[in-house]
Amino acid sequence: MASAATFQALGVAVTPAHFPRHSGKDVEDMFRLARQAGDVGVFIYQWGQPGFKEVASKLIQAAKNTNLTPILALSPTRLDGARGEFDVPAAVRRKAGRNLSFRDKNVYEPFIADALELARLKVPYLCLATEINFLAFKDIKEYISFAAIYKRVYAEVKKISPDTKVFVSFQWDYFYIMDKKEPSPAKIKEHSKLIDIFRPELDVLAFTSYPSDHFSSPAAIPADYYERIYEHINRSDEVMFMEIGWPTTGKGNDATQVEFIQRLPALMANIKPKVVAWSLLHDVGSGALQGDLGATGLIDNSGQPKRSFKVFQDLRNK
Repeated sequence: MASAATFQALGVAVTPAHFPRHSGKDVEDMFRLARQAGDVGVFIYQWGQPGFKEVASKLIQAAKNTNLTPILALSPTRLDGARGEFDVPAAVRRKAGRNLSFRDKNVYEPFIADALELARLKVPYLCLATEINFLAFKDIKEYISFAAIYKRVYAEVKKISPDTKVFVSFQWDYFYIMDKKEPSPAKIKEHSKLIDIFRPELDVLAFTSYPSDHFSSPAAIPADYYERIYEHINRSDEVMFMEIGWPTTGKGNDATQVEFIQRLPALMANIKPKVVAWSLLHDVGSGALQGDLGATGLIDNSGQPKRSFKVFQDLRNK
């Protein structure tokens, strides 16, 4: 059995009903429902998204007014490019040209400036890249370059907001797959370098996980699936699952989503992460989040709660 302290804090990525045609009331309801689901709200913005800084400022203030602890994230890689392509503002693309690189000051200087503007919101958690290990699969040189820029940003963020915990997130499922394919201690140590390159400037070890892409059912997930994270990080590290989900379409359904949530206390029992945040509050049916990922919400796009909404709420007692 999992102990009572399995989940230190629960949360959800905050999305409104009827997105992208949501109303002001949908946004109000979004915060009320997010607060019912947990204590933490995740807000992820694509770097190339027009006006993201203004939107982030308003929603972070609304989260604080709702007593929802905000986790703010800026992603420089495209979700619809399997996180292996850069997603930059139009002005950056015009200046940098086609061959985008974090070795180019036309790219990294605007990224640093935008990251520091978000730092001025003084959030408790600031993630400066999501599922960044995907970039390593596409271009290891760019991965190394981005890590170097991240370390520069980290130091500057701390000058502005010393109490903000700064980090990047890693996609866990692919670490697990790599370890299964190459299980020798030497290879696992090599895989860990994808994390270690960001050290020591990682205040949190944050991961994402969508196991329905790799397992036919929640019951098929090995009992030590998440505990094997400790083959790559230290037991003393603060661990966060910034995105975790199971869809209700495609590779999943209402029943398997509920089953996965019910398995989380056992799967996380030996980790006791600081935060576990569900991938979406409401389903999102357009844009880069179409398909299975967009159907991982606890509430459907019309605002109708799924069975999983109450089940996720009940995790507070696990």
